[in-house]
This record gives sequence, C-alpha cells and structure tokens, in this order.
Amino acid sequence: MSMLRSIFSAIGSLFFPRRCVVCGEYVSDAMHGICLRCRYEIPLTNYWRESNNPVKEHFDGIVPIVEGSAFFFFSGTSLWRTLVHRFKYGGQWHIARTMGRWYGSELKESGLYDDVDVIVPIPLHPIKLFKRGYNQSTYLAEGMAEAMGVRVERRAMRRLRNNPSQARRRGAERWQNVDKLFGVRQAERLKGRHILLVDDVLTSGATLSAAVRTILDAVPDSRISVATLAVTRRITPIR
Repeated sequence: MSMLRSIFSAIGSLFFPRRCVVCGEYVSDAMHGICLRCRYEIPLTNYWRESNNPVKEHFDGIVPIVEGSAFFFFSGTSLWRTLVHRFKYGGQWHIARTMGRWYGSELKESGLYDDVDVIVPIPLHPIKLFKRGYNQSTYLAEGMAEAMGVRVERRAMRRLRNNPSQARRRGAERWQNVDKLFGVRQAERLKGRHILLVDDVLTSGATLSAAVRTILDAVPDSRISVATLAVTRRITPIR
C-alpha cells in the first residue's frame, strides 16, 4: 500500500506540483510543504528546547504546567502573521496541519515532551465552528500528533460560551471573558495522562489558563503542558 501511495504521489506531483504553504514557491515532497528559504527565515523562538523559557515562566504562579512553548513569533505585518490569518480566517486549514507537523517534529526532537500521552486542542464554540467550518487548533493538533506519535482527543473539552475575541480586551476584562468558559466531557480519557494543550496564538494566556484550570478541576491526577504555534514578542501580562 505504501508503494502504491508513493507512486500516486509522484504522478500527482508531475501534474500538480506542490507549493510552499508560506510563500507559494515550488517545493519537493521531502520538504513537507515548506521550502528551504521559509524554513530559514521563520522567526523561531526555540523555546521548546529549554524548560525554562518565557512561555513556561509566564504561566508559573498562575497555573501549574509541566512544559510550555511556542514555535515562532507573531508580530507586525510579517508573512508569518499573515500565515496564521490565512489558516485561521481564510479557510486554508491545511496550513495549520502542515505547520503542526513541523512543530511536532521539533517538540519530539527536544526530548522535553517525550512522555506526552495525548494532545487536546482548544475547542471553538459550536456557533463559531459552524460559521468557520473548522477548528484551526484541531488541525494544528493533528499535525503535531502525527509527528509525535500520540493521539488527539478532539472531544475531551467543550466551549460553554461563545465569548468575544480576546484581542481588544485588557487586564481584568480578559479574565472575565474566559470565566467558566470550558467544560470537560470525557474526563476518563484524560485520567492520569500528560496532556499537551494546543492553541494557535499566545497573547496573554488567559484562555489557556482557563482551560488548564478546567481540566485540573475535573481530572486532578492529570499533568498538563501547553504549546502554541505563535506567540507575541512581548507576552501580555495576565492581571
């Protein structure tokens, strides 16, 4: 079956050459959807290589997490900021899965996430999911899980309110916006597990913190790490 898949893939590449999901240039199958130039130019954080990094430190004292990381910096009008908007709002969900595979391979190589049992994406509210048609964090989680060799629990959590975006909210408003935001509906599938909680962008961490607390309240013997694809260069303090 794998040989047939390779043959069909090779034939397909002749008629429909692959392009880099970032810049649109032609890219070989071996590059997994991202060309060499974009791999060189991406503003990586390298946070996943060390346990003591700004993402992990940001959550310390707020919620107990094992590890925390983000893949690249989300800032200004960069191509990489546009990339996030393309898969988040532009219907190009395949970009999230491609980036997830790359990120997941780096997490696996670091060794800090070797004992992760399951990946849980931050859920969308059903109304927003219906309007958008997909949850970008789920596709991101699927790509990461593929690279890390773990499973995704897509229905372990649910979003209880269709809360407004956090983007223009400040300070206490962020906490009010995420109060009682999530619920756990399959606690038995998370019991005793090391959970990797995944979202697309980290700005203040209020949403992720609310999700961590919800899981720990429902499954006290679980351990949680967090990983986002992007992070602002200066993480907004949670107050």
